[in-house]
Amino acid sequence: MLHKRSRESLSMKWIIPILFFICSITYMYNYYKYVCKSNYDYPFQDPTLPIDIRLDNLMSLLTPEEKIDMLWMGATTADGELPNLSVPRLNIRGYSWMGQGYVYRSASNGCNINCYSSVIDGNVSVLPQGTGIASTWNKNLIFQSGIMISDESMAIQYNYKNKSIDYKTGASSVINIARDPRWGRVPETYGECPILTGEIAVAFNKGIMGYAKLEDTELEYGIYKVIPVMRHFVDYDGPDDGRFSFNAIISDNDLRTTYLPVWKKLIDEKAIVGVMSSISAVNGIPSAANKYLLNDVLRNEWNFTGYVISDCDPMGDIQKSFHYTATLEQAVAISVSSGNDINCGEEFKFLHKAISYGFVNFDTINLAIRRGLHSRFLSGNLDPIGTDPYSSIPYSIVDSIEHKLLTKQIVSESIVLLQNPKQILPFNLTKIKQIAVIGPSSNDITVQAHTYHGTPSKWITTLDGIQSIASKYNINVVHTWGASRKNTSDEDFQHAIELYNESDIILFVGGLDESFEEEDTDRNTLQLPGGQLELIKLLMKLNKPFAILIISGSPISEPYIINENSAALLWISYFGQSGDAIADILFGLSIPSGCLPFTIPIDTSQLLPIDDYSMNKSPGRTYRYLDYFKAPPLFPFGYGLTYSKFKMNSKLNIYPNKINNLDTDIVANINIINQGPFPAQFVTQLYYEFPNSTVIELPIRELLQFNKTLFKINEQKTISFTFRIRNIPYSNRQQIPGIINLWIGNSRDKYAQSTLIIDFDS
Repeated sequence: MLHKRSRESLSMKWIIPILFFICSITYMYNYYKYVCKSNYDYPFQDPTLPIDIRLDNLMSLLTPEEKIDMLWMGATTADGELPNLSVPRLNIRGYSWMGQGYVYRSASNGCNINCYSSVIDGNVSVLPQGTGIASTWNKNLIFQSGIMISDESMAIQYNYKNKSIDYKTGASSVINIARDPRWGRVPETYGECPILTGEIAVAFNKGIMGYAKLEDTELEYGIYKVIPVMRHFVDYDGPDDGRFSFNAIISDNDLRTTYLPVWKKLIDEKAIVGVMSSISAVNGIPSAANKYLLNDVLRNEWNFTGYVISDCDPMGDIQKSFHYTATLEQAVAISVSSGNDINCGEEFKFLHKAISYGFVNFDTINLAIRRGLHSRFLSGNLDPIGTDPYSSIPYSIVDSIEHKLLTKQIVSESIVLLQNPKQILPFNLTKIKQIAVIGPSSNDITVQAHTYHGTPSKWITTLDGIQSIASKYNINVVHTWGASRKNTSDEDFQHAIELYNESDIILFVGGLDESFEEEDTDRNTLQLPGGQLELIKLLMKLNKPFAILIISGSPISEPYIINENSAALLWISYFGQSGDAIADILFGLSIPSGCLPFTIPIDTSQLLPIDDYSMNKSPGRTYRYLDYFKAPPLFPFGYGLTYSKFKMNSKLNIYPNKINNLDTDIVANINIINQGPFPAQFVTQLYYEFPNSTVIELPIRELLQFNKTLFKINEQKTISFTFRIRNIPYSNRQQIPGIINLWIGNSRDKYAQSTLIIDFDS
């Protein structure tokens, strides 16, 4: 006879298998009942089912060969597509895992790569380059620009006939930190500050992805509108020369305080889906095979659930440039095993051999394709045609009047006024009979297009914009190129001086173009190239209202212009389609409100070698670590003037100003009044520093929050910021010093400040 406890144990032993059997039978019954009654051939096609069920079903239907061949993107086709293998037997359409390379400026399929020759899909709106987006310091405006770009992407996707590839993705912003102004890809970035970069990237991505409002935490329709693929995780910050074999030596502290924070912010804010792995190596490991970064940090530590795709060139370099593996089969195996799910390129074809050689198992392949397909489901790409809520966006919205006005506003707010002696600007329209527009960039669309862009219906140059306004006021406009960017020729100097002498006011428009700074091309100087400065010096000796507009994607430093203090000086990034916005600023029809997204050094002697990734090595990199006594900047990060006069309280109000809990809400506010004479926007920037800290790994100073606000003439407003010490970067990495200084101003100039004390004994 069994003991009572033995009988109970026997019962428990059988009850679990019995319940499992019943559940399995029930599941199979419901599954086959569904298949028999459903209008869909397979459950994965049914958008009413949970994604996990749909994904499980699709994974069960795909062959091993199909799974591998969905992990790579082939060469560009005749019509400009970058296809991923379709599966006709399951009615799965072709798909691009990363769209095209300029969704941060134009629709993801706006010109099908053939941006520079022919336009296949018609015209699209074109935004400024990245540093121009960041110099607006306007998160809400950039959110609207993301909506505009994704609207145009979807209008093209669903209205362009005979399209063979689905574009629900786009190679989006370069969120690498512009730690060195000589790096050729600085123009594509959002500047040198992780905080500004993170805020702008989140705003743009949320507009791209389908959030109704910037502050929302859930998508408007529950699916991604366009998936932004962010570039490049995580070390790609120069040099571009030799980037396919360059090894960046980065300390863990610099990784955690400079190079990684933007990526974590995007994940925390639900503003990222695709990650493009980088090109160079980090601490001896090629980025596309860096398990620590792609798996341990990105997924295990931060819980990233999207997919990782390689850049379109470096996969083969794991073997042939870095010599990290002996064969290409080993290279693709270690890449996918390390967390690089998808290959932009064809090298992942070799995964078939890599599996047969035993370099990688199929569980790894399943995990990689599962991550990618999960994102496709979340974008609605695998739903029936016509069910995407964004498929109803009309084609008429592409390059529309409304979008032209929005791009113009973005350009207007991106312009940074650096110097304005004697209020030279704005030019007085009622007192001008003739204006001379001089300079190599004044009527050249290449400085608007730069690199990675779509094609608008019309490029409006700076000269075009000035002529349009001048014609309304009977002002004559004369123009000459004056000086070359390419050489020091003075053949047009005399003509430029003659036009200067016969005109009332003069505008010089110069700077750089893509031959000086772009992918594959770094700079070795911060000066104006060619004969531009020599011509400027000649013109500055004459005594007429003179303004200089510098067009570049990164800092141009000419101390002579500043020291002479006789010309107004403005900077603008490669600005896209809307040169009429520049004319509005010059004539006071709009008021400048942009601020620098980078530091402008005096010269290259203040810079570390471009291949040195240390942030705190003397004199320090970027405004966060720069020793202003050893290397005073020509213009600091965050600097920007306006035509109006703003006044604020001398003291920043902090409540409370003493805390013993890192989770206490702290409010900082300041009263600001616009004393005129123009209604204008003002960027209020809140910074902090640890004045008594001797920890060299901590930044010397850093932006905490910012706000851009419109003020009427004589209007006063209280600008408030709320934060917690717990949310300050680095607060969880070590003890926060007991005194924190906070100020309103820019990274150098403190217009109003206060002190916060942390005392755990109080």
